[in-house]
Amino acid sequence: MEEINLKAIIENLLLVSDKPLVVDKLRELFDGKFNREALNTVFEELNQEYESRNLQIQEVAGGYQLATRHEYSDWIRKFHKADRAARLSKQALDTLSIISYKQPITRLEIDNIRGVDSAGVIKTLLEKNLIRIMGRREVPGRPIMYGTSRKFLEYFGLKSIADMPSLEEFKEQDLVIEGSAPPELSQPDLPFEQKNQADKSNGSNPGAEN
Repeated sequence: MEEINLKAIIENLLLVSDKPLVVDKLRELFDGKFNREALNTVFEELNQEYESRNLQIQEVAGGYQLATRHEYSDWIRKFHKADRAARLSKQALDTLSIISYKQPITRLEIDNIRGVDSAGVIKTLLEKNLIRIMGRREVPGRPIMYGTSRKFLEYFGLKSIADMPSLEEFKEQDLVIEGSAPPELSQPDLPFEQKNQADKSNGSNPGAEN
């Protein structure tokens, strides 16, 4: 493995890691092919390269971490505030999962699967443009049918609804019992230190949704 590849690998690890990279842990990752001096040299070189960029490499808690710069802190705080408002509650994820796998589906059908009234959480999902009205079912009362939207695909990083794991795949792994609710969707990960701050913010109740 050439040193230039080592630098590229470490730079990518800095990008995806949610905690500081520790040199001893990296030595284990590379099966001891690189000593501490070689790894520290790579971090020093990267640090010099990032001096002219809009991000920086900081030495934190005995390791190295890719971080934002202080001069952009006001914008980052503003972004965090907007992002926290966009996070979904467990109830919303549960309902969104049902809609995504069962669409088009009516509110009554969602209620029957969840066992509780879903009016509030459906209203929230409509306001966030994660679901859309797909028409009315041709039965007495003509209830509204719901389905996922383009923003749903963007939120979960999907090219199309076909990219979602099939229920058959979950059943094969004994993750879904016949007749039960579909598997719950996971909240998308956030980049850099945004993830840690958003997780802390989730300690508060996101809203009185059912």
